[in-house]
Amino acid sequence: MRVLHISDIHCGHPFVQAHVNAALQLARESEWNAIVISGDFSQRARQHEFEQARDIVAQFRAVAPVITVPGNHDTAWWRSPFGFGDFARLHERYRAYICHDTEPTVHAPGVTMVGLNSSWGTHGEALTWYPRDWRVKGGITDTQLRDARDRLAAAPPGDLRVLVVHHNVVRGRLSNRWGLKQPQRVLDAIAAMPVDIVCTGHDHEERVEQVGGGVLVSGANTLSRRMRGRRPSALNVIEATPTTVSVHAWTFAEGRFVAGPMHITAPRRSPVVLPR
Repeated sequence: MRVLHISDIHCGHPFVQAHVNAALQLARESEWNAIVISGDFSQRARQHEFEQARDIVAQFRAVAPVITVPGNHDTAWWRSPFGFGDFARLHERYRAYICHDTEPTVHAPGVTMVGLNSSWGTHGEALTWYPRDWRVKGGITDTQLRDARDRLAAAPPGDLRVLVVHHNVVRGRLSNRWGLKQPQRVLDAIAAMPVDIVCTGHDHEERVEQVGGGVLVSGANTLSRRMRGRRPSALNVIEATPTTVSVHAWTFAEGRFVAGPMHITAPRRSPVVLPR
């Protein structure tokens, strides 16, 4: 069981064709059960950016089933600033060019992937008192968390269960910032889900670690030129056996992605039996 996890392509000014080409090369060279792309397909949610991103996503879909979720850069916050305007238009172009569903469930042989939309623009679900968070911070409601729990619980027995969210669910080491409003509430809810691994992006730093309840976090770095700390671009490779799941960060070097030193292997979590 192998899943390729990439994030933050950022079609537009920060786009780097060489990084995307190398990710596509890795995808085509190996066998994958599924591919995760965890948001920020565009830089300014412009039509030509989404057109470019659509063509890239189509090339990954030719390799394996793909799940996508929108990122904050894919969200046209100006369509509904601070709760005014037309909320339905926040992800109008994302729906048109990337995926009609902002919270999809994707099944592939041996894996069930559940997406959550954490990109609310300047709506209250993600809004804090700090202006630097506006349009950047993400949010997940209790209703969304319950829905994700139920969809994961409905996965076929033995499936690798993957939750996909754009915003980082752990504090960034370089940025020192949480991706989500009320992050501990979200982490507690995730720990109670029947999930093996959470795939995120947003923070532009590769992360591979285990959090509460034994859940693995796969935080993919960006494929654009917006890496933090002058680190190389990176993506993550997820591998699972019937008893273990591992995440390995691969970094860009000399025109291709190669396995780097950051990795972790942990036991697969037992399915959670939900109360009736």
